[in-house]
Amino acid sequence: MTVEGTVIVGAGPAGLACAAALKANGCPSLILERADSLGSSWRRHYERLRLHTAKAHSALPGMPMPRNFPRYPSRLQVIDYLEAYAHANDIGIRFGKSVVLIRRERDWVAETDDGDTFAAETVIVATGLSNVPVRPVWGGQATFTGALLHSSEYKNAKALGAGPVLVIGFGNSAGEIALDCAEAGLDVGMSVRGPVNIVPLEMFGVPTATIAIAQRHLPYRLVDALNGPFLRLRYHDMGRMGLSKSANGPLADIAEKGRTPLIDIGTIAQIRAAEIAIYPGIETSEGKRVRFVDGRSSDFDTIILATGYRPSLETILFDCAERFHGADRPGRGELQPGNDGLYFCGFNTASTGLLRQIGIEATAIAKSIAGR
Repeated sequence: MTVEGTVIVGAGPAGLACAAALKANGCPSLILERADSLGSSWRRHYERLRLHTAKAHSALPGMPMPRNFPRYPSRLQVIDYLEAYAHANDIGIRFGKSVVLIRRERDWVAETDDGDTFAAETVIVATGLSNVPVRPVWGGQATFTGALLHSSEYKNAKALGAGPVLVIGFGNSAGEIALDCAEAGLDVGMSVRGPVNIVPLEMFGVPTATIAIAQRHLPYRLVDALNGPFLRLRYHDMGRMGLSKSANGPLADIAEKGRTPLIDIGTIAQIRAAEIAIYPGIETSEGKRVRFVDGRSSDFDTIILATGYRPSLETILFDCAERFHGADRPGRGELQPGNDGLYFCGFNTASTGLLRQIGIEATAIAKSIAGR
């Protein structure tokens, strides 16, 4: 079928923001969503998840978050907000439509797994960075006799049982899951392979992301230099905790490597209190025994792979490698890499908050499409 206006792939925050911004510019759109509900990634996240950016800077275009929400809304509150946003903007969504191929004919064509095709002059891919879980493999992994799950499958500590838990990774999911397990009284370790950056949730009572917004016009290496003394004072004992500091500052890691720092919501206090043990990378495992590269070993009933996701755009784009110059996603700040009516929203990590960044990108994309 031919769609008047724009086809948007994905009914998460990026897809919804693009649809609302297009409508505000007088441009119709249709969202194709593979799940049976919008905001599916938020629905499958672990229960205790909260935004790490203040609600004042996390709203999508045209609709602030409710005043009765706390400063850092919960996962369920974000879902409620997305539902209200879609309703308020009368956004058209076709659920159960999994796009398997985007190709170019006279128009752009999106093919779904049930054989339907949707043609439109412009297409926005809004499937996001957190699409397919990354699951690393180590020697002997197949012999591990405990539970092995990705962070996308983790719900809460209670579901794990009482045995020791190893969380692999040091991103925000890893830190929050390890904290959740420690607060539940479990024996918790984190496997951290390399140097890291840590920033507090707040500085002097102000959300760190809000400070990043105020500093956004400065060169990122200058911002790292300005903030460095405070972070060194706050986390001066990283070595004693078994952690090593990244050679780059937090913003440099985001800008140059797409690697976000751990936003500390209490994890570091638990590490300092020896409630969360720090281990290096895994060398091998056998049964429930895990051996680390520094020679230490320990038994774990559960291993949680908090090792992130990949966008998996190569599965739906015929020219993925060519379009992204060998990368697996658009370059930083690229919303229409081919300048041919195929747009991408929600693929840029940002120290100022992903939802805020999505709103900025959606508004820019809508203006571009309206001007075509």
